[in-house]
Amino acid sequence: MAASALRKSYALRASRAFRKRSQSHILTLENNVRLQALFNIQPESEAKPLVLILHGWLGCAGSLYLLPLASQLYSQGFNVVRLNYRDHGDTEHLNKDLFHSCRLAEVIDAIRAIQSQVPHHHFYIAGFSLGGNFALRIGADANDEKLNIDRIISVCPVMDASNALDETQRILKVYSEYYLRRWKKILKKKYKHFPNVYDLQTIKKQDSLTNMTEHLLLQYTEFDSVEKYLKGYSITGKRLTSLSVESHVYIANDDPIIPANDHINLHKSNYLNIHLTEYGGHCGYLDGMFNMNWIDRQIIKHITETNQA
Repeated sequence: MAASALRKSYALRASRAFRKRSQSHILTLENNVRLQALFNIQPESEAKPLVLILHGWLGCAGSLYLLPLASQLYSQGFNVVRLNYRDHGDTEHLNKDLFHSCRLAEVIDAIRAIQSQVPHHHFYIAGFSLGGNFALRIGADANDEKLNIDRIISVCPVMDASNALDETQRILKVYSEYYLRRWKKILKKKYKHFPNVYDLQTIKKQDSLTNMTEHLLLQYTEFDSVEKYLKGYSITGKRLTSLSVESHVYIANDDPIIPANDHINLHKSNYLNIHLTEYGGHCGYLDGMFNMNWIDRQIIKHITETNQA
């Protein structure tokens, strides 16, 4: 329902003016990495609070689930930046190497670039799914990276990456096939820009998310095993021990992709606030087809109460 034609119609209509005001910036980062960010900056010259929104895997800065939120934040006086990870949002041409979920360093570099370009007096991160996972890892590394972040809101984050991959394989075949088709579409574009690097025919033959993950990792990245890769971006165990940013994490018991019980294995911290809901699906939390999601209102509440303090 959250991705239906009716919902798409609402999200595009509600964000039309916001999207028209968006400006695309290509951020040139360490090691010649280039990432795209979409800026919506308030016309006033004085510093405003800044919100960075991180999308999920195979999503983009224009994904339906984040547009109404981004538009509403901008209308309330916030500067809003939406970041596309490499290979997302039609940016396959910007970098030769593939995206993978352990590319945390370049997202942190992007935050530094964004903060330096946008005058602001408070900084917040809202992340969905894999974006929620990135946000919490950023919060855990904030002290070491000398990042100033006022609050993080993470919605349905990937917690144990191995469990999430297994769960995605177990859900209805129509969903796993949907993700595989989207992934292959991105990889086809990647091949078009770098035909001497990627073997498109072998990529096309991969018939599951697990097989595709293993093939791409072993063939095109520095990882020598899927296990090391999945552990590399999981946030269970000790990964969040160093969390130093107040973080609110929303997890739904009926999430078909992220096992809700994985939150038991997150490091307990005064900075970590778990909000476990009975319903919500995966980043859905619909209150209706033609109004803002329940989760959007929670995010706005967490951000505005900090900004007013």
